[in-house]
Amino acid sequence: MEQSWTLDELRNELARWGRELVAAGKTPNTVATYVGRTEIFLRWLDGTYTPR
Repeated sequence: MEQSWTLDELRNELARWGRELVAAGKTPNTVATYVGRTEIFLRWLDGTYTPR
């Protein structure tokens, strides 16, 4: 069975993942890179980001 997620659910899980990265001792720059680039992808899915 295929799983589907809403954008809000994805954003919530991304925030949770960010907290897990911090708890795992990743550096702030690493967390910012992992989470920030994923946020851009979610914005693209939502239609609020256009690559330039």
